[in-house]
Amino acid sequence: MDDAIDDIFEVDPGWAAIQRSIEHDAEYVGVLPPCVLSENYECDGCIAENVEGCPVGSDGGYRAYLANLRDSLIEHQIEHQKERAARIRLLQGILRRHKLPLHWEYIALLAMKEAPGLFESKESVRGFLFFNRDVFTVIHEGVFILAKYQL
Repeated sequence: MDDAIDDIFEVDPGWAAIQRSIEHDAEYVGVLPPCVLSENYECDGCIAENVEGCPVGSDGGYRAYLANLRDSLIEHQIEHQKERAARIRLLQGILRRHKLPLHWEYIALLAMKEAPGLFESKESVRGFLFFNRDVFTVIHEGVFILAKYQL
């Protein structure tokens, strides 16, 4: 039965797995096959290197599609970095202004008041503080200071 389906759609199951891997790497890792990056579409080191009639090297539209997937990932990463930097600046400002260790709920209250759209909830502020240990340090249960701040 599976052979009949492959004959109807003319799909090579091996190529389909390779294609999913290539698209995943472009969209989620930002890695493109060598043929997309090279001027002469060389396949050395590519996952599809030994696939006869590989459509990546021969189809300009597909190469553009892969580049677009990668570019979308890069744009998303840039936006994420900008948002992270804005959140850090806001929370650092709150902690610097008060010059005291503060409980995350108070920090969250001030952050939500100063920049309502930057965090989804008070708990998202807590998570951000907790998972950015390079900037914020827990000194007591739920109480944070700046990581480089000396008491």
